[in-house]
Amino acid sequence: MQLNIFNIPVFIENIDCNKLKFNEALFEETWESKTQSTFESGNHFLNKESSDYLLSIIAEMLYPKLKKKFTINLQRIWINRYSKNDYQEEHTHKLSHFSFIIYSKVEQSNTVFLSAYREIVEAYDMSELFETKYQFPCRSNQIILFPSFLRHRVKKLDCDYETISGNIILNFN
Repeated sequence: MQLNIFNIPVFIENIDCNKLKFNEALFEETWESKTQSTFESGNHFLNKESSDYLLSIIAEMLYPKLKKKFTINLQRIWINRYSKNDYQEEHTHKLSHFSFIIYSKVEQSNTVFLSAYREIVEAYDMSELFETKYQFPCRSNQIILFPSFLRHRVKKLDCDYETISGNIILNFN
């Protein structure tokens, strides 16, 4: 018998990026990687109709997993624009429950998720037995939703690439 314990739920769904309308925001070099992003230019610049659409997609993804009643609070939404040779260093999204990446203008995802126990596996030389990183085959018009504590990065790119990212807090009623 084999049991897998400590599974981390990650959700992927299709999304219509044309339904996400943004107010103007300033793109600036952000983070160590100097990625062009709207992260610093304010919080949550989606219009109401777009926000409602996004919330409905996220609720449909989470509802089967979380059988209790809950509401979703969008904490922050931003756009990242990558050019050739751009990347994003390893990070998590603190102070939120779930985070998402919407692949708006990509051929395929360059996001790599990293195991929380990666250093332990490597220290015990057990990389052949346990996966320590995973790259989902996401494409344009898909959203990936994951626990905010899950470490991830974006590999160096060889083309232009655009994503919409955000954080959410769940409130249980």
